Amino acid sequence: MAPNGCLHCKSPVPEGAADPAFCCTGCKAVFGLLREQGLERYYDLAGESVVPVADSSGERSDAWLEPILARSLEGEGAVCTLDLDVQGLHCAACVWLMDELFRRREGGSALTVNPALGKLRVSWQRGRFDPRAFLADVERFGYRFGPSRKRTVDGSRGLLLRLGITAALAMNVMLFSVAFYVGLAPQEERIYRLFTELSVWLSAAVVCIGGWPFFKSAWLSLRRGVLHLDLPIALGILLVFGTSLHQARGGRGLFYFDTLNTFTTLMLVGRWLQQRILDRNRRFLLEDGGADGILVRRREGDRLVAVRAPLVRAGDHLVAAPGDLVPVDAQALEAGSFSTDWITGEAEVREIPAGQRVPAGAFNAGRRAIALVADTDFEESPLPALLRTTAPRSSSTHARFWDRLSRIYVVAVLAIAALGLGVWWPMDPERALEVTAALLVVTCPCAIGIAIPLAYELAQSRLRKAGFFVRRQDLLDELPRVRKLLFDKTGTLTLGRLRLRETEGLTALAPELRDAAFDMASRSNHPVSRCLSEELARMGARFDADASVEELPGLGLQLVRGGHTFRLGRPAWAGADAADPASTVLSMDGAAVAAFRTEETLRVDARRELDALREQGLEVWLLSGDAPAKVAAVATRLGIDEELAKGALSPEAKAALVDELDEGDTLFLGDGVNDSLAFERATCAGTPAIDRPVVPGKADFFLLGEGIRPIREAISLSLRLRQVNRRLIAVAVAYNLLAVVVSLAGWMTPLRAAIVMPLSSIGILLFTLASLEGREPKMETNRMTEAWR
Repeated sequence: MAPNGCLHCKSPVPEGAADPAFCCTGCKAVFGLLREQGLERYYDLAGESVVPVADSSGERSDAWLEPILARSLEGEGAVCTLDLDVQGLHCAACVWLMDELFRRREGGSALTVNPALGKLRVSWQRGRFDPRAFLADVERFGYRFGPSRKRTVDGSRGLLLRLGITAALAMNVMLFSVAFYVGLAPQEERIYRLFTELSVWLSAAVVCIGGWPFFKSAWLSLRRGVLHLDLPIALGILLVFGTSLHQARGGRGLFYFDTLNTFTTLMLVGRWLQQRILDRNRRFLLEDGGADGILVRRREGDRLVAVRAPLVRAGDHLVAAPGDLVPVDAQALEAGSFSTDWITGEAEVREIPAGQRVPAGAFNAGRRAIALVADTDFEESPLPALLRTTAPRSSSTHARFWDRLSRIYVVAVLAIAALGLGVWWPMDPERALEVTAALLVVTCPCAIGIAIPLAYELAQSRLRKAGFFVRRQDLLDELPRVRKLLFDKTGTLTLGRLRLRETEGLTALAPELRDAAFDMASRSNHPVSRCLSEELARMGARFDADASVEELPGLGLQLVRGGHTFRLGRPAWAGADAADPASTVLSMDGAAVAAFRTEETLRVDARRELDALREQGLEVWLLSGDAPAKVAAVATRLGIDEELAKGALSPEAKAALVDELDEGDTLFLGDGVNDSLAFERATCAGTPAIDRPVVPGKADFFLLGEGIRPIREAISLSLRLRQVNRRLIAVAVAYNLLAVVVSLAGWMTPLRAAIVMPLSSIGILLFTLASLEGREPKMETNRMTEAWR
């Protein structure tokens, strides 16, 4: 790895990366763009918050934009406005970058970017600004735009507002409390009454505003017959407030108002920490519209209208532009190139002649629009079942552990509080209420309410920096139990592109032949052509803009120049019957001059990471819809046992196999809609393909960058997190036992509670920070084995 990490995002650079200065091609491309356009200030503003860049080099349809832009252009006003969602926003530097790109264009009126929600509003002067060009310019830097679907309000923002108000009120109450602690007595009637009334009313506001999330959660849990941790928190808030109010009305001594306010504020901090980073990770992506998010161009008379996929009916005349998805089985009215990797996992582009069926889920992989006729209604297509999203999953094991812990804690606290009330009531009812209130205050669930959420926040922040984004709250509790890693092949362990096995054949060619091959390959969108074109460009091959190249679907490319006929394609067609049928042949006048074999490009650290995971006792499987021979070849390169590599799996067969293997210990990594059903069967599932529809919305986590190292880091860090949580619970038990003894003995006063409770909270937070500091977590086999038990 590079000593200082990636030049763009500072993430570790995998060994063997194509460029040792960058962790992925996305980071390299964006770094180059920023320098080329004089936008280096981005790094000064971003600081350490830069994350890896998702690869955005593939074709992407803009059909979704047409109806939205058409609505924006309606009317006769001088200014047009467009509201969109943005994928990839993560800091103020992103806002500055978009604003700077907008400022450099003529005709723009205003740009408003909301990084907290991942939303953008752009306004421009009619006829003087090209919104398509502006959006395309921004997307070059790794961002993505989509229809405005993200919610304008989310859990963490609501909690943050409550927290801010509660903290402000609590600070004022604490200032008033200082007066009571330093000697303000009832004899000073006027000021005493004023400070008391202010404390009561401000504390009442804290109870209503800050306590509401706990009251609501406690009530809902009781209705379901569950004892939740929020129950003692809610009871503690109410009882302490009631006791303090009773004391205030009677004018008897010190109150617990300051402790109550501090307690409520700290509990809200913990609740906000739990939600904050999950919301950030979810907002990073575009909202998945499922079937409604897929638009298709439909001919209606002499008009071409973008319609939602569910509105497609049999007999509709469709037009698939480059990058467009065909939502139903359809008949091609003209020959074209289509990719079905979204559904089958097959990386290769298929040439489909006119009159043949184009399967639902195919993408137009060519460079021109193709006319089709729909064979079926959308509802009869196989796509709806794969697109159907499910509610976020939650592990029953995770729920059982925390529910059991909550039940024990709730019962213990309530029993001890009842004991204190019963012991002291016969002697002094007023004192009994004070003892009970003290018990509920000082037996604070700070470890679970504050420290554990902080530990999860720190762990998720570290993983986010490594390119691993958590989307499910209990994922880090599930990862220590993972024993089987199930990988899709194309786009997951491979990068979805090809590379030459050897380059000697190209190097040995005469310059005339290299130029001819480059003229043909550079004019084709076929994966093999793109692979050859990139390699020939690196060798300095020259491009002839006037060359006339003919592409014959299913056969190859042909160029006639200087009285010679050059062909690049299938061996039998190019003129090399004896050649390996799996190779691509370059011929001149029917005589083969070179043959090339390609193979899929593996993620740069795939073999190394899989070896490391296997050494730690994990089982690694390869599941794919690709041809068995291709799956076996990739498995061999990755060191995966033959019996653990399965090819030619339909989406249903892949899901059935995951279901069979899962014993609450599987992690599935996939990238296409063909993996959608398998996602629902695995214990936890993730994707490196955040630019695909549906799948990111079902994933428990997503990856950025070109490596899979973050998966091993996440499993390792989850083990450390579990160990830290156990220590926190042990510390909390010891502290609460001491607090119970002191409170039952009647030694806990409001002043002591006001000191002890925040000090214990600060102490346990410092303990959490210290526990998660240090080197990157290292997994060990014995820890893994212990975790499985």
